[in-house]
Amino acid sequence: MKTKMISITVVVVVILAITFKLIGNKKQIEKSKKVVDRSEIPISVSVISVKYLPMDGDISLPAVLEPKDQSTVSIGTSGKLESLKIQLGTKVSEGQVLGFIDTKIKQVDLKSKELSLSKLKVDYERNKSLFEGRALNENAVIESKYNYDMKALEVAQLRQQIADANIISPISGIITEKKVMQGEYVNMGSPIATIVDVSQLKTLVYVNEKDVYNLKIQQKAIITSDIFPGKKINGEISYISPEGDENHNYKIEILVSKSGFSELKAGTYVKVNFEMKNEGSALQIPKRALADGIKNPYVYVVRNNKSVKCKLVLGRELGENIEVLNGLKEGDKVVTEGQLNLVDGSNVEVPATNNK
Repeated sequence: MKTKMISITVVVVVILAITFKLIGNKKQIEKSKKVVDRSEIPISVSVISVKYLPMDGDISLPAVLEPKDQSTVSIGTSGKLESLKIQLGTKVSEGQVLGFIDTKIKQVDLKSKELSLSKLKVDYERNKSLFEGRALNENAVIESKYNYDMKALEVAQLRQQIADANIISPISGIITEKKVMQGEYVNMGSPIATIVDVSQLKTLVYVNEKDVYNLKIQQKAIITSDIFPGKKINGEISYISPEGDENHNYKIEILVSKSGFSELKAGTYVKVNFEMKNEGSALQIPKRALADGIKNPYVYVVRNNKSVKCKLVLGRELGENIEVLNGLKEGDKVVTEGQLNLVDGSNVEVPATNNK
């Protein structure tokens, strides 16, 4: 009996020991899984002070080529799309019939209404003659004239609907989008296709008020692209906005010559260069400070050991630097290295050797 009690006690002790060991292991595992909050750990970055730097007279601005003309083809009447003679890439001319809506029912309805119109015209002319001979009162003439005019309007409206059944290309160009298929039912005003005219291209840039007064209509511009290294494409200013935006920048449209560059496509990233005679200084930062490149320009500025995200309006490209038109001021500490690890409000640390 005594031996049995000892055995039971040993088993209980072993079970308790195992249980405590498992509980300890579980706490250790949970402790290891706990996420360490690193949000307060400063991120080491390099910065540079924003300052005004000298520049030459030329202006270089980033831009994207666009088609000179672009149009959406719409339908003028509702019905079944009986014919559509286009595909992606089809070249079309201004005024060309691209397809048509089924008008068989409208044609039958038109004949019926034209017959009614002829009868009402006869009735009106007869009543008019009777009235002139004092054989009919004036109200009957007025009513017959009203009926005749209303039917004439119905006929004219139906004829216009039949004419609108033809789908006409508003410009010359290339089909870049086809929205419906032959045989579908379409409503009046529905878009059928998109046409772009890339026989000539254009591009838009924004120039600050310091420089816009040195530009004029028909002034030449030089277009360059990394796609054609070392080659220069001719451009000419076709429009200068008479009104600046809230940042005092003015929209400039440049027509781009495709002479010698027939393969040039809309959507290509380019640089627009204007030769200017004036020289001066501009607020500049290194291009490497841009956190997401020129197309989505913003930087991080260090203030009170915190990163602050600042969106920018950029001006001309000046070698390795770029002009800042809005978003920064002289003396701001802009992050040039380490910005990929930052978000708005990150703790930052600027080593003394990196603070320029």
